[in-house]
Amino acid sequence: MRGRGLGAAGLALAAAVLGTAPAQAEGGTSPYVFADGAARVAGEVSSTDAHTLAAGRAYRSQIGPDEELYYAVDLDASSYAYASAVAVPKPGAKVGTRDRLTVTLRDRRDNQCGTGDTRFGSAAYPRPLAAQAVRAIKPDGGTCQEAGPYFLVVERETGPTSAQEPWELELRLLTEPAVQGGGGPTQTPSPSPTDAPADVPGGEPVARPGGTGFNDAVALADGSFKTRLRPGATTFYRVPVDWGQRLYVEPELGSATTDKSVAHVSSALETALYNPAFGPVDDGSLLFNGSPQTLSSEPLQPVAYENRHASAPSVKGTRFAGWYYVQLTLSPKMAEVFRGDDFGVTLRVRVQGEPVAGPRYAGDAGPFQVGDRERDAAEAGRSDAEVARGETMAVVAASGIGTGTVLLVGLGVWFWVARRGAAGSRVRSG
Repeated sequence: MRGRGLGAAGLALAAAVLGTAPAQAEGGTSPYVFADGAARVAGEVSSTDAHTLAAGRAYRSQIGPDEELYYAVDLDASSYAYASAVAVPKPGAKVGTRDRLTVTLRDRRDNQCGTGDTRFGSAAYPRPLAAQAVRAIKPDGGTCQEAGPYFLVVERETGPTSAQEPWELELRLLTEPAVQGGGGPTQTPSPSPTDAPADVPGGEPVARPGGTGFNDAVALADGSFKTRLRPGATTFYRVPVDWGQRLYVEPELGSATTDKSVAHVSSALETALYNPAFGPVDDGSLLFNGSPQTLSSEPLQPVAYENRHASAPSVKGTRFAGWYYVQLTLSPKMAEVFRGDDFGVTLRVRVQGEPVAGPRYAGDAGPFQVGDRERDAAEAGRSDAEVARGETMAVVAASGIGTGTVLLVGLGVWFWVARRGAAGSRVRSG
């Protein structure tokens, strides 16, 4: 049949021609894959030299031990602003309980507009850490409310025994539009019952390996899923949660064998949950002794705009609809105590409740919404990068351009450039 001869290599080349090839870890130095098209930007020790980050884009940077780096951002006077940083130490790097990442938004008068931090804690082994700062919109006005230039400040605190090599950073600024007719609900939400649901998904789990970062986190719908993690590895999933719905996630570390008479690993499985603006919502840790262990948890609060006025971080984080991300990391010490090159992990997911109408934003809701695109990706188990590639190829097909044509165009351009270069070389040599 026509087109069959292209194979996987041909499709990969077509994706490259179309500019949709997946990102790869640079030089193989980190298993974390950064966002597609993330531009490199240097943080500056002086705010005067700070480079400006655009909203809605991802950036790559780097931070050394005990550094404080400045980046510039422009904010309007009506949108909530969410600045996030993901720190990625190198695999095997030594980290400690005092290692901390802090993100702060400041105005040009040095008022602190929002701050957040994260640390490794007792689970002192390298893995991606994310922190977020929020510039809130206040009905009564005050500082940090005017439009204009602001600064994103990223700080790294390093313990005395930790590695002194730099951490890679993934930076983002997202803005949430104002609500039509005012600032939205301002009342503090009433807590909802948080008893674990009786309908935890059962049945045989479906094999579904996760992604390597937020960029390629694999989508999940309701159900039970399984994967295998190597000691020290981290994987990412994402679940669409609409307004009025509540998310329940239950990780389980499967049984393992050992030659040791007394065997256990503290913080064997570290979990973290993030909201659609990459802000931390909840986390947990499993002590493992070889028997199956499940991380006891409760459903999140139903997603509601007014949750932002709560005091509990796990409630404040569920302030909008969209993709919620699950990060799983297996301790490197598992290789020292238990047999095997990798270990089984089961993830049970339940999204409870029917969607309700959300706030009427004055602009595009962007990532703060759930539609057919998100639900379809969750049912199919696709990452955002796969969805984008599929949509691009669908456009090509709908335009009547076959993959073979795309390849011929790409190869033709390459051939023309090569011929031009060769001809120029002959002219210069003559």
